Amino acid sequence: MAEYKIKDLETLTGIKAHTIRIWEKRYELLSPERTETKIRTYSDEDLVKLLNVSILYDSGLKISKIAECSENEIRQKVRSIYDANHSFNAVVSLLVQSMIEVDCDTFERVLTNVIQKEGLEVVYKNYLVSFLHRIGVLWVVGTINPLQEHFVSNIIRQKIIVETDKLPNVDKRRFDAVLFTPEGETHEISLLYYNYVLRKRNYRTLYLGVNLPITDLKNSLPTTNPKNLVVSMIASVSEEYYNAYLNQLIQELNLPVFIGGGMVDQFGLPDSEMIFPIQDWIGE
Repeated sequence: MAEYKIKDLETLTGIKAHTIRIWEKRYELLSPERTETKIRTYSDEDLVKLLNVSILYDSGLKISKIAECSENEIRQKVRSIYDANHSFNAVVSLLVQSMIEVDCDTFERVLTNVIQKEGLEVVYKNYLVSFLHRIGVLWVVGTINPLQEHFVSNIIRQKIIVETDKLPNVDKRRFDAVLFTPEGETHEISLLYYNYVLRKRNYRTLYLGVNLPITDLKNSLPTTNPKNLVVSMIASVSEEYYNAYLNQLIQELNLPVFIGGGMVDQFGLPDSEMIFPIQDWIGE
């Protein structure tokens, strides 16, 4: 069982730590354990309850009324709110909750329903980015385990692939882009999404996947002959490695590089006229 700090709960639920403390004291909403140094720690059950409370609170219910409800009543009210309007907080909170509980059926049902209603591109930008950011923070501090992370990543990956397969075939011509991640980089969700958006915009892409050595990419160029390279860098690396890798791509392949991922947010773009943020192409 995971142990969460109050800041973890704030990250996952959007409820400020100060508010959580007030609700604990005034309504006995949660009963955290305390370490020897008096630091609050929370369980999976506490997190799930607070996620549900946040959905009800955001929908307009007073916290005093929520506190009077049983666990079952809270869950029933949450289901009714989700079924009625698929609000942002309800969708993201239910995704987080089903990840914590490793509830495959609920996670897949919620994700499938919102994709059918709003489309993958909207869902990714409006829901999944927030969800992935929340679990990314918890992954860094060690409050979610590999099983939970792999479980949700694989479902999201499958959904993007299914939606990509539904797109019409692009006319056969020179590849507009080859998509890949660097050697050692195994995070694939953002790269799959870039491929989906480019395909949707009628660009011809060649998806090469994760963990691709530059040597293999270079050797493929006579056959693939792409116009551009698209690379995603999520895994934490040093700024020195990040800049050296991108400069090596330019020097050895001499093609425009469009890059996305957390490392771009952290380090920015190297000083090069051939390196661009992926948003310049896919329009986000």
